[in-house]
Amino acid sequence: MDAQVADMPASLAAPSRVPKLSVQRIGKRYGKLDALLPMDLDVAPGEFVTILGPSGSGKTTLLQIIAGLTEPTCGRLLIDGRNETDTPPHRRGIGVVFQNYALFPHLTVAENVAFPLQMRRMPAAELNRKVAATLEMVGLGGLQHRFPRELSGGQQQRVALARCFVYQPALIIMDEPLGALDRKLRETMQLEIRRLHRDTGATILFVTHDQDEALALSDRICLLNQARIEQLGTPQDIYERPASLFVADFIGLSNVLRGTLEAGGLRTADGLLPLPPGATPASGSLAALVIRPEHVELDPAEGPALAGRVTETVYAGSEHRLVVTLGSGASLILRRTASQGSLPLGAPVLLGWPAERAQLLRP
Repeated sequence: MDAQVADMPASLAAPSRVPKLSVQRIGKRYGKLDALLPMDLDVAPGEFVTILGPSGSGKTTLLQIIAGLTEPTCGRLLIDGRNETDTPPHRRGIGVVFQNYALFPHLTVAENVAFPLQMRRMPAAELNRKVAATLEMVGLGGLQHRFPRELSGGQQQRVALARCFVYQPALIIMDEPLGALDRKLRETMQLEIRRLHRDTGATILFVTHDQDEALALSDRICLLNQARIEQLGTPQDIYERPASLFVADFIGLSNVLRGTLEAGGLRTADGLLPLPPGATPASGSLAALVIRPEHVELDPAEGPALAGRVTETVYAGSEHRLVVTLGSGASLILRRTASQGSLPLGAPVLLGWPAERAQLLRP
C-alpha cells in the first residue's frame, strides 16, 4: 500500500479548492427533446458521487457528456479547472468501469490490467510494479496468469476495477458496475469499492438505478428526474429530508398521506393529521405527509392514532414488514424487529408517529 500511496497524484493525496469535476450549465437537446436540462454539478477531489435516477432521467446522457462521447448543446465541462468540453475522450484522463467488464478474453489477468499502461508507453519495470501492486490491492495477487474465462463474476469485476485504478485517472466513472452480479456478490463488491475508494483517494462518479446501492456507497447522491437534478445531497439528507414527493417515493419505502391544509393540520380521508413542528401551512392548498416505515408506531402514546387492519405481512430476516389498510382504503407500512414478531392478518391496530418524524411536502 505504501507504493500505491507514493504513486498517487498530488490532486488525489491533498485537498484542493478546485473541483475535480465541474459541470457548468451543461445541457443536451435532440431537436425539440431535452435529454438533459442545463445543470450545475461540482465533484470535489476524492469524493464519491452517485448519479441516480429512473430510466429516461438523463443519467446516460450526463455520463456520455462527461466521458466525451456526446457533445453538449450548451454549457462547459471542467476537470481540475481545465476546460475539457471539446477535448477528445482519450485525452480527458477519465477511467470507466463497465457493467459487462469489457475484459480481453485472450489476455491474462495481468495483461488486461497492464493494457492501459502499455497504451501510455510506460517502461516495463514500472509497469510490472504497478500491475502487481494493483492486483494485490484488489485481492487478485495470485491470479495474474489466469484468463477471464477461468474467473468468477466477482473476480472478473475486480480485474475491471484494477485495470481502471492502475493508471490513476483524474476521474473514475463506474457505469452500473455491479448490475450483472447476484445480490450477495453485489454487497461484497460494494464493500470492496468503498475500500478501494478510501485507500486510493480516487474521485468516483458512480452511475446506478439501485437506491440501496447509492445509499450504501455515496458521499453525495445526485438524483435526476425528467432531465434535471431533483435533489443533491448526502444519503442521510436525501433519505430523511426529501425535497419532493418524487424523492420520498424513489428513495426507500415511504408512507404518503395526501390531503388539504387547514389551520389545525392536514385534512385527509382518515381525519385531521398534525403537521411537523415548524411547518407553515397555507390553508386550502394540497399537501402530503411523508412518514418512513421505521417511524410508524403501534398503539402510539401521543399524536395521531389511525385505526386499521393488518392486510399483509412480509418476513425479511431481521425484520417484519406489515401493511395496514386504514378505513379510507389507504395503506401504511411499518417495520417490526424480528424479536418483536409479526401480527396475524386481519388484526385490528392503531398506528401513529412522532410529529417531528413526518415531512410535509407539496405535490
